[in-house]
Amino acid sequence: MPITFKQLKGPKGLPVIGSIHKIDLPNLHNQLESWSEEYGKVYKLILGPSKLTVITDPEVIQLILRERPDKFRRMSKMDEVMTEVGVNGVFNAEGEDWKAHRRIVNKGLDVKHQQQFYPEVVATLERLFNKWNNAVGQNQEVDVQQDLLRFTVDVTTSLAFGYKMNTLEEEGGVIQEHLEKIFPMIFKRINAPIPFWRYYRTKTDKVFDNAVVEINKLVDEFIVSGKKKLADNPKLREQPSNFLESLLVAAEEEESITDEDVRGNLLTILMAGEDTTAHTLAWAIYLLAEHPEIQTKLCEEANTVLGDDKWLKDYSSNTLLVYTEAVALETMRLKPVAPLLFNEPLEDMEVNGYLFKKGCKLLMETRYASMQEENFSNPEQFRPERWIKQEQGKCPMGHDTKAYVPFGAGPRFCPGKNLALLEMKLVLSMLMKNFSVELITPKEEVKEIMAFTMMPSSYQVKLTKRK
Repeated sequence: MPITFKQLKGPKGLPVIGSIHKIDLPNLHNQLESWSEEYGKVYKLILGPSKLTVITDPEVIQLILRERPDKFRRMSKMDEVMTEVGVNGVFNAEGEDWKAHRRIVNKGLDVKHQQQFYPEVVATLERLFNKWNNAVGQNQEVDVQQDLLRFTVDVTTSLAFGYKMNTLEEEGGVIQEHLEKIFPMIFKRINAPIPFWRYYRTKTDKVFDNAVVEINKLVDEFIVSGKKKLADNPKLREQPSNFLESLLVAAEEEESITDEDVRGNLLTILMAGEDTTAHTLAWAIYLLAEHPEIQTKLCEEANTVLGDDKWLKDYSSNTLLVYTEAVALETMRLKPVAPLLFNEPLEDMEVNGYLFKKGCKLLMETRYASMQEENFSNPEQFRPERWIKQEQGKCPMGHDTKAYVPFGAGPRFCPGKNLALLEMKLVLSMLMKNFSVELITPKEEVKEIMAFTMMPSSYQVKLTKRK
């Protein structure tokens, strides 16, 4: 007989409120991992009226992700919260709607568009180099997180809208300021047992509302501009120059895609592209600061691939940055920025001996598995070599990539994976070719903060120019 929710173990709670009083949202992922040690890889968590099944078992997670979107969907509450803020795109669409969204998003993020867009990425990369080089010249400490957020905002805005934003060199940065207010509130609302914001708006809610209005207003302006550009230059329909134009052309071809859907996908690419890539790079630099020997290996590879250039100018050569990509992959194993996945079954489902009833809430914590000895040898070590094929056979114990899902898995894996890896390789190779990194903030003061994405707390580094 399959194991039911009632039979699962879990932290003991209080009457009515369950374990709400124990939850620390910014530290939720670590709490879930700790409870998994105590109650097993599948356990129950009761938060007031919400009953959640928490899953850290990689086999169960893989089976669930493989059955999306036909038998599992994102948790309906997540879709409600995302739709409230105007995000109705490939991230939260379901069923046939998702398939239509996926087709048009894939067209805008394919390799052909990456190559076409590459000069804009390089121009932004040069501005990032100049900013860091100036900081070195003035002997200034560097807040890499803010610089990386600005870099990814500039890249994503240019890719998505064809709008050449330059927050790296200009003061302000209205898009970034608004986005910083949106993600944490979405995460808070998804995890709130009762939707108080629908009945009473706090000051924080009003600030969030204003950020959403301003972002939507900005995106609407880009859509109007994009439509005019297509009307004035019909040849762009055959070869769109950015993600927005690709979406608008696809929307004309598919009756099911509306302007609202176009806006939703633009918001998705803007929010996901800005936050996840920037925070992964911030974690990579934090880890590299503690490992000068890995910095040396990255520098050697950058010297070989980049030659006399300070950054990668030839798109096709990005595949030669093998060790740099391994650093990115290892960073995402130790510090995945999206370790929580929220799902629910569309029908009663038995998965690997567990019975999940239709509509029940499933909360999957994905890092736990990648930090277990049976899946990755010496899991606490920052060891990029484990991702290089000729090195994998040297691992004395396991190397199970099924326990590693930073971009999701199954049919609904992240469509922005290749772009994210490209940006990471470009930034890391530029950084290591030209600078060495030293952590100024004490290591123990840098904390993991869960706010939809898992980001590091603020830290400072010192960059030193390489000879």
